[in-house]
Amino acid sequence: MKKIPYIILMTTVFLFSSNLSTLYKLYEKQAYEKACDYAVKYFYKKRNKNSEEYLTLYGLSCLETDKIYRIATPMLRLKKSKDARENSAYFSTILLQKKLLFQALVDKTSLKNLQLPDTNFILSKIFTLFVQEKYVLKENIYTFKDEVKKEMKYQLYIKENKQKEKEMIIDVYKDDKFTHRYRY
Repeated sequence: MKKIPYIILMTTVFLFSSNLSTLYKLYEKQAYEKACDYAVKYFYKKRNKNSEEYLTLYGLSCLETDKIYRIATPMLRLKKSKDARENSAYFSTILLQKKLLFQALVDKTSLKNLQLPDTNFILSKIFTLFVQEKYVLKENIYTFKDEVKKEMKYQLYIKENKQKEKEMIIDVYKDDKFTHRYRY
């Protein structure tokens, strides 16, 4: 499970579904936010909710945004082929890692002996480093150094939003300069 699942989309599939074609074009342009919203909007068309290609693009697009909660829908429907089941397992792994990491931070639950498959998704990378206790903890902020990309650093912490709900935050730094924030 180290690599992101690859999608094989034949040109005949594009002719079959204009929604799939549009979704694929958005994904290809890396317009993940638009692709995720589009996938959700047109999911209930019968052709789309039964199309493994559509469901996979739906899940991958939403995964690339902070809308991980949306990957549960395609995850549950991907079951007909071997590739679909692999994609479903990939999505469920990331959802489980998110939930367990949040629980560990908020409830101080230990994850020390837990083993889950690795993925190349940022949340999965942080989860693995957290379980291996490869962090520096200071003032409730966990700081991780990327073991492969030495210039990368990540900070993980819990923050309350305006509605007083707890959110898990991952800040990404490259050469000590802030580059991105993931909010879960």
